[in-house]
Amino acid sequence: MKKITSLFCLSLLGALPGLPCALASEPPKSAEQLRAGLEMAIRNQDTNAALALVNWQGISQEMKAELTAETSATAGSGAVAVKLLPLPADYQATNEFNGVRYFPNVRVLGLVQVVSKDPGNDERIPYGESGGVFYLAAMRQEIFDAHPTKAISLGVNIMGLFPSGHPGILKGEYVYLADRREKHAAFQCTNSLIVSFFGDGIQSCRVTKISGEGAFQLTINEDGKPVFDSDMQDTNEIVYVKK
Repeated sequence: MKKITSLFCLSLLGALPGLPCALASEPPKSAEQLRAGLEMAIRNQDTNAALALVNWQGISQEMKAELTAETSATAGSGAVAVKLLPLPADYQATNEFNGVRYFPNVRVLGLVQVVSKDPGNDERIPYGESGGVFYLAAMRQEIFDAHPTKAISLGVNIMGLFPSGHPGILKGEYVYLADRREKHAAFQCTNSLIVSFFGDGIQSCRVTKISGEGAFQLTINEDGKPVFDSDMQDTNEIVYVKK
């Protein structure tokens, strides 16, 4: 499973006491230098060198502790390569959860892909630029709602039954509430899709079959419980609207 990780790390020397900075004299001035530096850190299993590539500016102590551990795991992962990727069209830099807004501390320009030795477990880390230096991105926090609605787990699951020679191409959109704000998310998939996230509830979902010969099923889950199940249908469209 591919994952996108936002690393909350080191921007200025001395941000973490006692942590050597491998890039003290030569901070990355380009995306390629950043990529090469991370690849070298992973090759040498050098956690300190990996941490030195990350921007810790404005990051909470709790985030620093969590991402220090995560970065250590990345540095010791034995990944086979590090690549640069453009930002996907649907990349969302800012996220809100339980009254807290999370946003990057650099101007995000693309993703660094850490290619795992285990197929399907690649890691994707946003990177960007600040003050002429390229960093792996970290996430800052700000409270915008002191009394938020407690988020629950939400899920949109699509299962298709299509013959191998005629796969089903499905697209759609779901609308949900998060911190009492309405949000929209679009998707397109082949045969099936599983999306899990947090929010107040799913308001609606529409799935349309673009091509393929077969049936599909839409299930909506809230707080670990199914609130809608279309059953398997040989149709061109399934719509869910919360009552």
